[in-house]
Order: sequence, then C-alpha cells, then structure tokens
Amino acid sequence: MVKPLEIALVVEDVLSLVLMEKVLAHTERGYSVLRPLVERGVGNIRKSVTKYVNASRALPHVVLTDLDQIRCAPLLREQWGVTDLPKSMLFRVAVRESEAWVLADRVGFAGFAGIPVNKVPAAPEILADPKQELVNLVRRSRNKRLAAELVPAQGSAVSIGPLYNERLSQFVRETWSMEAAMANSPSLARTVSRLQNFMK
Repeated sequence: MVKPLEIALVVEDVLSLVLMEKVLAHTERGYSVLRPLVERGVGNIRKSVTKYVNASRALPHVVLTDLDQIRCAPLLREQWGVTDLPKSMLFRVAVRESEAWVLADRVGFAGFAGIPVNKVPAAPEILADPKQELVNLVRRSRNKRLAAELVPAQGSAVSIGPLYNERLSQFVRETWSMEAAMANSPSLARTVSRLQNFMK
C-alpha cells in the first residue's frame, strides 16, 4: 500500500490542473492534492512564488508554469528567483505551454480533433505558440461542433472558444496517452521523472 503524499498543486489554468492530476496518477506514488490552486495566469504565479516556497515547509508544493516567450526554463527560474528551492517544493516548466503536452499525444489528439495525424506537429515543444497551433488544427476539423466549441468566433476578442477548457479537459481525462505524449515532450517526461522522486 502506497502511503499518500499530500501536496498543494499550483497551476495557471484548468487545463494544466487536469494534466497534472493525470501526471500525478501516472507516477503511482499516491499523490493527494489537498490544495489545488488555479492562479489564472503566469503573472499571478510569479507574484506569489515566494509565498509558495514558505508554505511548502508545512505542505509540499508542486508548481507548474508555462515557459511562454522566455528562452529556456533555467532562465525563467533565474528571473523568478527559484534556482535554489527547499526539498519540499517542486517547480516545473511546461515548454512552451501545457498545450504542447496535449499535442504530444499525436495519435490521440488527431482522433479527438478529427484531423489526419500527420497534421499534428511531431515536436510540439519547438512551436512558438502551442495554444494557437492547437486552435488552428481544430479550426480545420471535420467535426464542426468541436470547432465551434474550441475555436473563437470570427472577429472575437478572445483567443479560445467557449468550451475550450471543458472539452480539452475531457480529452485529457478520458483519451490522452501519457506514454505517447512523453515520447514527444521532453519537459513532460522530465516532470514525470521528478515527481517519481519528489520528497523521497
């Protein structure tokens, strides 16, 4: 029987939360998320990072943020002042966004989006904007209902459709393959590896 490892989980958005729940379950280490914190953007995580470091001494914290337009994860860590962390805090960076992790299961995503698998990028972490790429792929989908749910209306000020988080979260929970995604996403594979050894 695996002893539960209670943690706080800090993420940018709902999709990142669902992805991390799946990642935590994959490690088979009995992770139990006592405090899920969806911070609604990278700026809010950065602003509160010192608070998480301090709070991790009472309850271990796992933090996931997107790399976005910063050159590399070590530079982001340096800019945020999180190069030297206590053992009780794990700080991970999705390259460049958590949508790259979603796209990394190419066969699964192609089936979900109703597009040929060869249209799904083989190396999603080198994309400048994985979220935009994902939306553009779904825009070309044969599934018009899915396109209406994930793609913003023409002329809309928002970058995603009305059910973007709900439908992608459902895909991740029900269909997305961790093993397939890890093969195409080095930052996901590293996150899984670190979580398998966190607090040991």
